[in-house]
Amino acid sequence: MLSCVSFPERSVEAAIDLDQNVTSATELLDIGFSGFVNLMPFRVQHVLLVSSLYESFILEEEGLLTELITSEYLDMNLSHAPRVSRVSTGREALEFIEEQSVDLVISMTRVADMSIVDLAEAVKERQADLPFVVLGDEPRTVLRAPAVRSSSAIDRSFIWSGDAKILLAIIKFVEDRRNAEHDTKVGDVRVIILVENSIRFYSTYLPLIYTELMKLTQSLMSEGLNRMHRLLRMRARPRILLAETYEEAWELYTKFSYNLLGVISDVRFPRGGELDPKAGLTFTRHVRQDAPYLPVLLQSSDAKYESMAAQLGACFLNKRSRNLLQHLREFILDNLGFGDFQFRLPDGTVVGRAKDMHELEELLARVPAESIGFHARHNHFSNWMMARTEFDLARRVRPARVTDFATLEEVRQYLLGALAEFRAKKQSGVITDFSARKFDVTTTFTRIGGGSIGGKARGLAFVNALLRHHNMSRRFEGARIFVPNSATLGTDVFDEFVDDNALHDLAEEDISDEEVSRRCLEAKLPGGILDDLKAFVRFIRYPLAVRSSSLLEDSQGRPFAGIYVTHMIPNNHADPAVRLDQLCDAVKRVYASTFFQAAKHYLEATGRHVEEEKMGVILQQVVGTRHGSRFYPTFSGVARSYNYYPAGEMSPEDGVACVALGLGKMVVEGGQSLMFSPLHPHVLPQFASTKDVLANSQRRFYALDISHPDVYPTADAEANLLLLDLDAAAEDGTLTPVGSVYSRENDVIYDGIHRPGPRVVTFAHVLKSNMFPLAETLRLLLNLGRDCIASPIEIEFAVDMSARPMQFGFLQIRPIIVQEEYESIQFENIPQQSTVCMSQKALGNGRLSAVRDIVYVKPDDFDPACTREIAVQIGKINDKLRKAEQASVMIGPGRWGTADRWLGIPVTWDQISTAQLIIETALKDFMVTPSQGTHFFQNLTSLGVGYFTIDPQVGQGFIDWQWLATLAATEETKFVRHVRLDEPLEIRIDGRHQLGVIFKPGQEV
Repeated sequence: MLSCVSFPERSVEAAIDLDQNVTSATELLDIGFSGFVNLMPFRVQHVLLVSSLYESFILEEEGLLTELITSEYLDMNLSHAPRVSRVSTGREALEFIEEQSVDLVISMTRVADMSIVDLAEAVKERQADLPFVVLGDEPRTVLRAPAVRSSSAIDRSFIWSGDAKILLAIIKFVEDRRNAEHDTKVGDVRVIILVENSIRFYSTYLPLIYTELMKLTQSLMSEGLNRMHRLLRMRARPRILLAETYEEAWELYTKFSYNLLGVISDVRFPRGGELDPKAGLTFTRHVRQDAPYLPVLLQSSDAKYESMAAQLGACFLNKRSRNLLQHLREFILDNLGFGDFQFRLPDGTVVGRAKDMHELEELLARVPAESIGFHARHNHFSNWMMARTEFDLARRVRPARVTDFATLEEVRQYLLGALAEFRAKKQSGVITDFSARKFDVTTTFTRIGGGSIGGKARGLAFVNALLRHHNMSRRFEGARIFVPNSATLGTDVFDEFVDDNALHDLAEEDISDEEVSRRCLEAKLPGGILDDLKAFVRFIRYPLAVRSSSLLEDSQGRPFAGIYVTHMIPNNHADPAVRLDQLCDAVKRVYASTFFQAAKHYLEATGRHVEEEKMGVILQQVVGTRHGSRFYPTFSGVARSYNYYPAGEMSPEDGVACVALGLGKMVVEGGQSLMFSPLHPHVLPQFASTKDVLANSQRRFYALDISHPDVYPTADAEANLLLLDLDAAAEDGTLTPVGSVYSRENDVIYDGIHRPGPRVVTFAHVLKSNMFPLAETLRLLLNLGRDCIASPIEIEFAVDMSARPMQFGFLQIRPIIVQEEYESIQFENIPQQSTVCMSQKALGNGRLSAVRDIVYVKPDDFDPACTREIAVQIGKINDKLRKAEQASVMIGPGRWGTADRWLGIPVTWDQISTAQLIIETALKDFMVTPSQGTHFFQNLTSLGVGYFTIDPQVGQGFIDWQWLATLAATEETKFVRHVRLDEPLEIRIDGRHQLGVIFKPGQEV
C-alpha cells in the first residue's frame, strides 16, 4: 500500500513557485524552447548486443525486439530508432567495435570465449567512454559475483525478466546519465533520482518509470504550439538517474537539487561501504533540510518504516505489496506531475482535475481558495509545470510566497495573471497549430492545415518572432508595436481544394477571371478545414483582412506585390453560420486570384509557371477602431529602407516612408500620401510651399464599411470600402493628430484643425510634435529588418491612435530588390537631337538594345478624366505585343499604376507586362510626384524594368514628342499611339547616378 502524508496548514513562508524573471530566449523562433534544440547531445544510435544465438532469439521473439524499439521511436516521432547489431563471442564484439561506430554495448552473462569482466575491460581499453551494460536473466547468476559487482568497467547490471522493454530502459538510462549535466544547464531539464541497490528492483522500476515518462511525453505533444515544439518537448522529458549508494545519491542530489522533480529511494542501501538499514531515512532527512516540499517516496520490505517516512513528510511503499508497481505508478502520477493535476482540499478531497495547462487555468478560476492555498504551500503547481516542460512558468511561480498575499483570493489572481501572461509570451513569436478546443483569441499566429504558410505569412511570422526576441512591444511609452492576430491556411489546403474540385484546368490561359471566380466559389473547401474555420469564427468577432500568402510572394527574388487580391470582411453578422460563409467566400476568392490573368502574366514575366504557385491565406485582424458605421486606423503606410529618389542632402540609405489617413489602400495603390524620410521627418520636399501642400496633400481616405453585415465578398474587392472626405475623419476625431488648416487670409498652413479654413493632411502633430513616435519607430524597425534580412526592405503598417495604448500594427515585410548599377553614362557629351528622351530621375541598370516598340499616350489628346479608358487601350496593345513576344517602351503622364485616376494612368500589371521601360512624364497642369510605396512600383523595380521620370518644366529631362509624332503608327486610338521601329532602340540606364537616355536608331554615342 502506498501511504502519503499531507502537510498541515502553516504560517511559515512557503513558495508558490512563480519566478518574475523569465529567462529570455536565445533562439529567435522558440520562446520557452530556446535550449531544447540543443538537448540530448549524446544519443544511442547503434547498440551492440553480445549474446548467444539462443539468448538473442529469446530477446527477439521472432522480431519483437527490433519491432519494439522501432515502434517506440516512431511513436515518439524520432527520426530513427537505434540500430541493433548482434555478435556471439567476445572476440567478435571487440573486432566489431574497432570497425564500426557503437554507442552502447549490452552483454548477456553467457559469453562463450571470455568472462564478461574480461570483455568489459577489453572494451574500455579500446574505447574508454563506451557504455558497457550487463543483462542477466536471474539475479543469483554471475551478476552477483563480486568481480562483476566491483568491476569499474561494467557501468551497470540489469535483469531481464521476459519484458523486452528493459532494453529501452537501458538505452534511456545510458542517455540520461550521459546528458543530464548538460541538459539541466542548457535546457533546465528536470531530474528524478532513483536510489536502489537491488538489481531486481531497479530493473523493474526503470522500465515502469520510463513507460510513464513516455506516456506523459505523448500527452505533452498534444499541448505543443506546433509540430516543432512537440518534437522539442520530447527532448525535454525528465532525466532518470540511478544511485546504488548513499554517496552516489548525495552526489546526485548536490549536483541536481535545483532541477529535482522528486526522489524514489530504498530505505536500506550501502553507506560508507557498509549496508545501512536506515540510509534512506538519513538521506531524506538531509534533503528535507534543504527542500522541505520535494516529493519523496521511501520504500522498504519492513512496514515499520512507514511511520518514520510520514514524520519526514515522505510517501511510503511496502515492497512486499502485491500491487507494488501500481502504487509506484500512483506516486509518479500524483506527486511528480506526470498525471492530471488534482485539485485537493487540505483533507485530501479532490475538487477538480486538469489534464493540461488550458484546463489548469480554467479550474484555477473556480476551485475553492483553500485548495489553491494547499497546493501553493507545497509547490505542487511548479512541480507539475516542471514535469510538463513549462520551465519558464514554473520558475516564475517559485519566489512568490503565500504570506506575501493578504488573502488566498489574491494568490488565485496572481496565479491566473501569471498563467495569462506566460501564455501570451509563449505564443508571441510562434506559429501555433490551430485547435478548436484550446484556441485562444489572443494567439498572435496560428496555422490551420498543413504545408507552407507562404511568403507573406513567413515574413509576418519572422517579424512576430523578431519583435518578441528584441522586446519591441513596449519600446515606446504609450504605444504598442505588434503583429495583428493572424491565422494562416497552409498551402496543403489549397492543393486539396484544387484536387478535390478538379480545378487544375484553371491554369489554362483562356479562362476568364469571371469564370475562374465562379468555379472557385462553387467549389467546396476541405471538410476538416471547414470545421476549423467554423470554430475560428465562433471566437473571432473583429474585422478580418483575408490576404494572399503564396509560396512566391515577398520572396528574395520577386515580391508579387499586389498581384493577388485581399478581401476585408466586417465579420459582424449575428449568425456565426453567415460569418463562416462570408469568410469561406473570401478565402475562395483569394484562391481564385491565383489563376487570374494578371497573376499568370506576372508569373510568365518572372519565368515561372502557374502550376508552380501554391496559395496560402492569412486571416488577419484589421488594425483600427470602429467609428459609427466605418472601421479604420488613424493612418497607414509603407516604409522602405532604400529611397530611390532622395532629395537635397538625403541619401538613398536614409529610407523613405509614405503615409496616409485611413486604410493603406491609399498608399499602396498610388493615391495621395505624404512622403518623408524617417531620418529627416521634418523635411517634406512635396510640401515645399503652401501651394505644394494644397496641390499634393491627401483629400480623401479609405475605411471599411461595417454597416451591412449581410454583404458577401464580391468580384470587386473594394466594394465594401468607403472613400470618404476629410470631414468624416474630423467627425471621428482621427483627423486631429494628422490634420492642419489653410488660412486664405495669411496664405499659411497652421498645425491642428481647430481654426477655420480648408483642412489638409500634413501629419504635423505626428512628425513635429511626436504625438506618435512614428519616425523613431520606423527607423528602428527598418534598421532591424534590414540587418536581419541582409537586404533593403519594405514594410507595411497601420497605426491606431484611438486605441489605448496606441497601436502600431506591423502588416507586412518584404525584401527590396536593388539592382547593382555598373553602367556609367556621360550626359553632357550627348547631343539632345540624337536622343528620344533623357532623364535625371532614372531607375535601373545597364543597356537595353532589343526594343523596337514604343507605346505612348498622345500629349495633345490627353484628358485626365479619361485615364481609365487610356489604361484599357494600353492593355489591348500590350496583349498583342505579349502574344507576339515583343518588348516595349511605354510613355505617359502622371503616376502609372495608381488606383486614383486623377493622378495618372491606372494600369494593372497585365496591361503593361511587355514594358522594359516605363517613362512617367509631367504635362502642363499635370505633375505628380512618383510614389515609391505602391505595389506597382515595387514589382517594376524588382523585375528590373527601367523607370524614368521626366519633367521639362523644372529642368528634369526632356522627351522629343515631335520625333515620335513623325513615326508611322502601327496602331492608334483616341489617346494612345503604338509605333514600331525598323531598328531597335539603344537604351542606357545608370541607376547609380539616376541618369537615363534613349538614343534614336543609328544615333547612339
